[in-house]
Amino acid sequence: PICSYLAYCMVTMAAIKNVVIGGGTGVVGRVLSAKLIANNYNVRIISRNPKSKADLSWETIKDSGLPKDTHAVVNLSGRDILEMTPKLIYSSKAYQKLLEDLISTRLEATKLLVKSLPDSTEKFISASAIGYYKSDLNRTYTENYTHVYDDFLTRLCGKWEEACNGPDPKKVQNTQVRIGGVLSKEGGALASMYWPHRLGLGGPLGTGRQWFSWVHVVDVANLFYFIITQPASKGLSGPINCTAPYPVRQAVFSSALSDSLSAPPTAGMFSVPGFVLNGLMGRDRAALLLEGRRVLPEKALAAGFKFEYPRVEDALENFFGKRPKEVVTD
Repeated sequence: PICSYLAYCMVTMAAIKNVVIGGGTGVVGRVLSAKLIANNYNVRIISRNPKSKADLSWETIKDSGLPKDTHAVVNLSGRDILEMTPKLIYSSKAYQKLLEDLISTRLEATKLLVKSLPDSTEKFISASAIGYYKSDLNRTYTENYTHVYDDFLTRLCGKWEEACNGPDPKKVQNTQVRIGGVLSKEGGALASMYWPHRLGLGGPLGTGRQWFSWVHVVDVANLFYFIITQPASKGLSGPINCTAPYPVRQAVFSSALSDSLSAPPTAGMFSVPGFVLNGLMGRDRAALLLEGRRVLPEKALAAGFKFEYPRVEDALENFFGKRPKEVVTD
């Protein structure tokens, strides 16, 4: 019996794979970590202030590199692009520093991780964003797209993905996950939209005609997990769009959110003018909300990935318990 137990323990330990997540303390990182741990993966988080002895600091990575038994590295690092403080509104210096940090924090962390990959690493999976694609009211984007440096967002995402270059493609599967607008009750755009819509004051942003290529936070974590666990033959290297299969116009999303929240009849009567968002967020960041793009997850679907929340109705029902009326997706 003892020998059998020891043999079982040895097999179990051998089955455990080690995943390191850079910037894993955010909303996506927490959901992904929980899923990996529940599926017998050993997870180590890199952050500025590690909360666990098993976790790592960025200084440790600079000095000693990544753990030698690392199977996969996930990069979710970077300053929050939706960060809002009064100082960012009235201080042009603080705002310019933010723009610089949005680029530098992503590039520096990505380059450090690429440089520190041990020989055991089989997969390097870095976040990117659909800001890689130029905003457009009519075009539909898949991963088959020639990049154009058009504005701050396209430059940010283009440089971010360029920083991922380096690992030997014969040894390491290198994937860039272009994430859409993440829906989560714990932060991001949905959390900031909750009270205005709940009180009947929510409405379209700008014209409302811009596309909103959204994705449920659970599906983001699930797609990263899918990439980690699937064989290289699945064709999951290079860019992969992480957006729900049914994007919607922003005004349609706003209406569905009001419906799901059982908002007062005033819902939808108020819109947020573009100049207000430009003043609050700065033109470079306001473009995230005012200038959309229709992005489809072609490669993920082709590889067999299944979205838990493919439609806006599914996601909002999961968050708020009430399914909104069927929305228009074209």
